[in-house]
Order: sequence, then C-alpha cells, then structure tokens
Amino acid sequence: MRLSLPTRVSLPKAFVFASVFFCVQQFEHTGLFFSMLYFAFVILTVVAFNIAEGFNRIAGAYIFWYSTLIVIVGVTWKAVAGEAADSNLATPLLDMSVYTASMVMLLLVAMLNRKVDFRSMGVGGGLSTGDLNYTGAALGCLIVWYGIIYADILFGQAPGGIVSALVQVNVFGPLGLILGTIGAIKDSGGRRSTNWVTIIAFGYFGYLGVASFSKQQMLTPLVCWVVGAFYSRLKLRPVHIVALVAMAVVSFTFVSRLSASRDLAEGLDYPQRFRLVAYLATHPSVLKAHVELHDDELMDNDNGVPGWYDKPQGSLIERLSMFPPDDAMFSYTERGHYEGLAPVEDYFMNLIPHFINPDKRTTFSGNYYAHEMGYGLGADDYTTGISFSPVAEAYHCEGWGGVFWLLPVLWTILFSSVDFVVGDMIKHPWGMMVVVWFGHIVPEQLLSGMVTFIGFGNFGMLLAIIMVTRIAPILGALFTGKTISPPSRRVRRVGPMLVQRQA
Repeated sequence: MRLSLPTRVSLPKAFVFASVFFCVQQFEHTGLFFSMLYFAFVILTVVAFNIAEGFNRIAGAYIFWYSTLIVIVGVTWKAVAGEAADSNLATPLLDMSVYTASMVMLLLVAMLNRKVDFRSMGVGGGLSTGDLNYTGAALGCLIVWYGIIYADILFGQAPGGIVSALVQVNVFGPLGLILGTIGAIKDSGGRRSTNWVTIIAFGYFGYLGVASFSKQQMLTPLVCWVVGAFYSRLKLRPVHIVALVAMAVVSFTFVSRLSASRDLAEGLDYPQRFRLVAYLATHPSVLKAHVELHDDELMDNDNGVPGWYDKPQGSLIERLSMFPPDDAMFSYTERGHYEGLAPVEDYFMNLIPHFINPDKRTTFSGNYYAHEMGYGLGADDYTTGISFSPVAEAYHCEGWGGVFWLLPVLWTILFSSVDFVVGDMIKHPWGMMVVVWFGHIVPEQLLSGMVTFIGFGNFGMLLAIIMVTRIAPILGALFTGKTISPPSRRVRRVGPMLVQRQA
C-alpha cells in the first residue's frame, strides 16, 4: 500500500457512516436533535473538505483538523465508550448548533478560496529550486533550530530582542524532520524512511519531550515522519505498519500517562527526571496507579468543572476534543456575557513589533477566560494554560455574529495569506509544515492562533522557505560533503501571463 494524502472523501460512504452512527447514537440515548445536527456536521465537513481539494490546499488541511479535533474524535469516542454524546454537557444543542453553523460558513469560505487562488503567485513557489537536496536542507534546518534553542538558553529573551523574535518563528526543527524524511525516502528510492539526520532529530525531540514531560514534544517527531511519508507517497512495508502500531500503543499507554504525571517531576533537575522516567517506564503499574489517582482527584474536586465522560478516558483521548471547555464557554456566553471585539483587536495589535509598540501586552487568553467563567483555576493561578477552540471564542465575542461574519473574515485572510506565502502544497514540501502547525493551533488556540499565524506564522514560514532554499543546503553541504546547485538569481513568479507566453 502506498501512502497518499487524501484529496477527497467519498460522499456516499460518508453518508452511510453518518447514518449508521446516527442509529448508534440513538441506541445510546443521545438526543434526537443533537444526533441530527451531528449528522449534518459530518456531511458538511466532507463537502467542505472536497471543495477545498483536501490536502492539496491549506483550507482542506484546516477543515480536517478543525472538524476532527474539535468535534468528531470526541463524539466518536463517546459512542465507543457507550455513552450518550450529549451527556454531561450544559448546553449540548447550542454547542452542536454553533459547530454546524460554523461548518456551513467554512464551506462557503472554501468555495471562495477555490475561486480566488493565490498559489500561482506564491512567494514559496518563486523561491523554490527544482534540485533541492532535501537531506542537506533538513540538516541545515536542524542546525538553525538547535542554534536558536541554545541562544535562548545562553542569552535569554529580552522583550523585542532578536532571540525573542527568532524563538517565536522557530519552525525549523519540525520542518527539518519533514524534509529529512522526504530526503531519506528520495535518496534511497523508497527503501528507507529515516537517515542519520532524522534519527539524531528524533533523539533530541525525545530528549526534550521526556525532560519536560510534554506530549507535544514527544509526539511531534512521529507526526512529522507521517506527514513526510505521505508527501513522498511512501510504499508501506510490514516494518512500517508494526512501527506505527507500536508508536500508537506507546502514545496511549505511556506517553499520555507520563505527561499526566509531570507533577512527580516538580523540583527535579534533568538527571533526576530521566531516572524518574526510567523507573516509571519499567514499572508501568506504578505509573498507571498514579494517573488513576490523579484522575480520581480531578473527579472529586470542587472546582466546578464536570467531566464529559462518565469515567476518565486518559489525557490523550480527552485532549483530542474541545467539546468540554467549549461547552463551558458557550453556556457562560449564553447567559449574556459577551466580550465584543476587544480580543480580536488585542490580537492584531500584538502583531506590531515590540520596538514599535514596547508597551504591548496580551490581555485575553484561555487562562483569562477560565478566570472570567470560574472554570477550575485557583484565584492566583495565572500561568496554567486553558484551551478553547476559535469558534467558542468567536461566539463569546459576538454571539452568532462571531460565527456568521467574524470567523469567515479571519478564515478568508488566513487561507489567502498562507496560499500566497507557501504556494502550491503539491509541488513544495514546506506546506506540510503548515499542516503540522495547524494540527496544534486550529483546535485549541482561540482566535489568537489564526491571527498570530496570519502575522508571525506567515513571516516564520517565509524565513523558513528562504532558509530551506538558500541557506540550509549550504549548511548541510558543509557536513554531508555533497555539492549543491546554485539557486537562481531572482525570484521566479509564475503568473497567468507568463504561462500564456510559455505556451
């Protein structure tokens, strides 16, 4: 079997799946109108994904992450757990109504994005070279990534300083992993999917993830490998299937539990943390018992935050859906607590460089909203990150207006700007970095995730593209010893007039 990123989903098959799932929900006593709205959400998602051309376009990748990680995974797992999907929610019909309405608007934006296509004018396409040494470019990206990390350690982040700016746009590690995977597959003719560059990167990512007890750091290498393999249309062999199954088992049975046990590492230095991890890895029953005790404490606490599932399902499963926190925000907003456009204005103002606006500061965040709603934080806790989806904040800002005009405006700007910077995702691999990035920011970083990507994200991708095509291959060549072809002297811009002349 050869891997390939999907560009469309069969609508008849999706209709059959949604119909069967509707019956399952009714058997589990889910409310009729909730099931009808979820049915509509699934069908609208498939139509929108197909119109957006699937993973051929940035909009299609966004729709995939938005639908699956905000709604579909969580609702599906509720059915697997044998629970009614609308149980343990304050406003289930409002939740599902807002989600379904937002997908209608996302479908319309996808149609507009398909008509107004900036990919042919993309800066990334103009900077590209046809003979890119992917392995050398990957090594160069990783060198830059390491350099920024250690510059932060050595010099710190002064507000408005160069190191602070580089840290904000440091996408070079994951991008290096993607390019390295592509390079390994290309250089070996599909016989290998890893090389010494990616193995070193995997090891360092694992080191950072284990040291910080971070699921994101530990799972990012796997995601990057999968994305690179899909881009290269890797032919799966039994060893790949076994490795993927093993990684999935480790992710659910060890990584998620380790991340939920970071309280055990408080006050420990790095050597002590690694000894702790080694102990927990060799004593899985101890790790499992600690996580279960932690879950029981959360169930018994008095912070007013109910669980969506009747029993804890593990931190990884529960993190793959935004239904519970969004439900709290929808319920709070519906009682007349609207924020207005102040958060959006605040996010755009923070795109202004610090040296121009030295007094800028971020007021609105998940932590801010959690305090505002009384959502399970201590009165003095202003550091814990709390996630809400962009549609929840849009509704909190402008009610239904946030769904019907605010979100579409931001989506249109986001898709158009990324298309212009990245270019054609089929031809240029750096678009895969946006796919990975979207997997994190789309479901859980409020509207600020979109606004920040419109500004800093696009700027970071532009720097990354310049680095990949102009500087990273040179850095990589210094270590690999392979020669590189000099880049073209000017940026090539392929537009309709040029295509006509060539014809």
